[in-house]
Amino acid sequence: MSKEIFANKKIRKFKINKFIETEEIIINESPLTLFINGYQFLTLMILKENLEELIVGFLAAEGIIKNKQDIKNIDLKHEKTVAMVEIKKDFSPNDYKKRTLTSGCGGGSTFINLEDCARTQEIKSKQKYQAELFTSLMFELQQNSKYFQQTGGTHTAALASSDKIIYQLEDIGRHNALDKIIGKALMENVDLKDKIVLTSGRISSEMIIKVLKQGIPFLLSRSAPTDVAVKIARDRNMTLIAFCRGQRFNIYSGERRVILN
Repeated sequence: MSKEIFANKKIRKFKINKFIETEEIIINESPLTLFINGYQFLTLMILKENLEELIVGFLAAEGIIKNKQDIKNIDLKHEKTVAMVEIKKDFSPNDYKKRTLTSGCGGGSTFINLEDCARTQEIKSKQKYQAELFTSLMFELQQNSKYFQQTGGTHTAALASSDKIIYQLEDIGRHNALDKIIGKALMENVDLKDKIVLTSGRISSEMIIKVLKQGIPFLLSRSAPTDVAVKIARDRNMTLIAFCRGQRFNIYSGERRVILN
């Protein structure tokens, strides 16, 4: 059991009118402080795994980079609690002072705001998938969420194609998990124009914008969307599917891309 991922804690459990002294496996929460071109930028609370993917995805989502070629170097230090990132363009933290408090647990913040939506492109994909594909992919996501199964303490995000999940990654935060899969796609030069993003978490406006910035036409969740997320998805012609559980789901926008057998 990795000490970077899990911790064992002694607890008292209540069950059927009695207390039991036992140990429980819980997920580790770690800080990661980003320095960009020597400037301290911010600290993320993360699961200490797939950190380069997280950094690349986060920087792309925040508009600091467009692709992996914009990054000169990532150096993880101090037991992977500090990341020294060098990017090619000039960088000043003063350009990113306008933060938005996100709807994520823990009061996370982002430099994404609704003005970013105006800079995203309309999704023009004509790709269509059968409805059963989405329920099958969500089942696969849940079956392979190994850290969640052990602790109940993570979110999972995945990137999928027409017949399978390409990869999935976990984190303590739904935003972080999404950044990780986007970062991995950018690092591996994956063509995203016909891909599907899956998430275990709620779909809020900043989650939609992160996906839209990469031109991904499908976003699928087992949880709920917010009203602003639905509005953005409809404005940008994205296929947004939520409450995907068992053999059912709701389509909130882009329904013409989902077909029956």
